Amino acid sequence: MLRIAVVVTTAFLIVFGLFFEKDPSFMDLQKQGPDSLTYFFDNPIPNQNLSDPYISSLYRPGDILYQALTEYQNHRLDLAIPKLQNLSEEGNVDAMYWYAEHLMKVSVKSRYAGYNWFEKSAKLGNPYSALKLDINSGDCQSYFPTLCNKEWGKLAIESFKIRANQGDIRAKYYLERPTSFVRGDDFKKWVSLVEESAKKNYFIPAMDLLQRFENDKSLTLNQKEDLKHIYNFLAKHNYVPAYNALYVQSNYETVFDEAIKLGSSPQLSHLAQDCVAIFNDLERSEKKECLARAYVLEEVYNDDTNFDFISPLGDSTLNSEAKNRAEAIINSMKLTIYIDELHIDHY
Repeated sequence: MLRIAVVVTTAFLIVFGLFFEKDPSFMDLQKQGPDSLTYFFDNPIPNQNLSDPYISSLYRPGDILYQALTEYQNHRLDLAIPKLQNLSEEGNVDAMYWYAEHLMKVSVKSRYAGYNWFEKSAKLGNPYSALKLDINSGDCQSYFPTLCNKEWGKLAIESFKIRANQGDIRAKYYLERPTSFVRGDDFKKWVSLVEESAKKNYFIPAMDLLQRFENDKSLTLNQKEDLKHIYNFLAKHNYVPAYNALYVQSNYETVFDEAIKLGSSPQLSHLAQDCVAIFNDLERSEKKECLARAYVLEEVYNDDTNFDFISPLGDSTLNSEAKNRAEAIINSMKLTIYIDELHIDHY
């Protein structure tokens, strides 16, 4: 009888386990690796970069914020801020966010002017400005803690809903993305948002999730190759952060010319630093190219550090030729915007 009871109990536990098997957790699904993002494997990587250089850019030439945000992203605040101020004063609620962001951080004296612009923008329907003033906002707690209020967070949600209902994929992503990383359903929801966004060439959701894989020290070699596969897919869609990720994966050895044309300052800086280090040993034509890169970095990215090591003043003809070459490089560039309100420091 005892043996029969044990057998019955064991059978019951097996059946019970089949019916009540534990659902996989967020981490269980994440550990399956990047190939869980099936969209990037079901669709082939283009052989060449897509013909539209701005296909994954937040804005493109002709958009009212394109020039100002390109300059903001590239640290040309001397050019960007006057444009953003003018647009803000003209009532552009999206420009107000960026102008407020600058005022908040640039000086103690201007931070509350930044608050006022965030407040005005939020009341006019900008969810990012409302989110900035929420009680859970790190920036709000750092810059104007006595003014943070949870009501702004509620307003942000309502504003995101309005924009999402109008077809704004960014708003939908920020409205629906998981805020906890426990349940398997949260992972599945994130994957769904990544793939829906990718179909519209909006790749910040993909980069957000890929960062979690990047930080996983237990990735297998095959999973690392899958990660590289997705970065290659995004790069062929002219997405600079993916190019920068491939550059890092190569131990900072592989520089992509296409990335430089699209606006990768780290990769252009890499080329400039390499030649600056041996400048005196270069042929004249190589010196011209090296100087030109330094001038491009200064003009486009407000980076003049290379001139700490080389002086362009010794040979006026060479200097003039290098400036002309720099102008040609700048004219060939198709600078894309890959920051947004919640990824100001990008990747």
